[in-house]
Amino acid sequence: MNISLQDDTRGQIEYPEELSILFIGKELFYSNQTLRSVQSEFGVSASRYESLDALLSEAGSTTPAERIVVVDQMMIEDLLTRPADYAKLADTGCLAFAYRKQSSARTLFEHWDRARFGNIGYLPMNVAPDVWRAILRLLMHEELHLPCFLADSLPATPDTQDTPIQKQPATRTRSPEKLLLYAKLTRREKQVLRLVAQGKSNKAIAAKLGITEHTVKLHMHNVSGKINVSNRTAAAHFYFEVAPNEARNTSVG
Repeated sequence: MNISLQDDTRGQIEYPEELSILFIGKELFYSNQTLRSVQSEFGVSASRYESLDALLSEAGSTTPAERIVVVDQMMIEDLLTRPADYAKLADTGCLAFAYRKQSSARTLFEHWDRARFGNIGYLPMNVAPDVWRAILRLLMHEELHLPCFLADSLPATPDTQDTPIQKQPATRTRSPEKLLLYAKLTRREKQVLRLVAQGKSNKAIAAKLGITEHTVKLHMHNVSGKINVSNRTAAAHFYFEVAPNEARNTSVG
């Protein structure tokens, strides 16, 4: 069963018009009230599917190009059984795991292959509503939340564990300050910036990524603000400096 709610109400923060939040799980955990709250707060499409198969069977050409996929902890076995399917579904956005028990989050964290399937965010369901919305807002900007109880278990890198990131060596002659700015871009913003650096027009970028020209302009507006440039030429120069090899690659991963 799919429940979808959307209207034209938007808050002060503008999100890509194709953005959709897809909740995978039972109605018990993602009620209509929850969907309406997301819809009202962010002005984006919010849908619920009881399983990945239900989503795949109903998703057609009208499925928004940018997706935030939130998987409930009850689906953890399926998530770990076919992670590639979930990662592919969230390829144009990000994937998150909604949990109520820390043990479930730990299990996923220990078994999720980040090298093969990318990073996954964590969305606690037993927190105050304003905290929950704040974490969801981070996901909408492709900023993945990692709870402290999981972050504390990450192994430190011997060469850099006591060195502030600002003082860690840059690759070759690339500016560490610019590398830090580049790291703040979302995956989609990096894709758009790469194509801009290749001299593509907004129309060509939109066709390449399956989004609208309006969304391309929105991404470039955000990119310009994050990397402190005022035009496309400066943005292209920035990209060639921080990612020279990728900038010359015509494919978008």
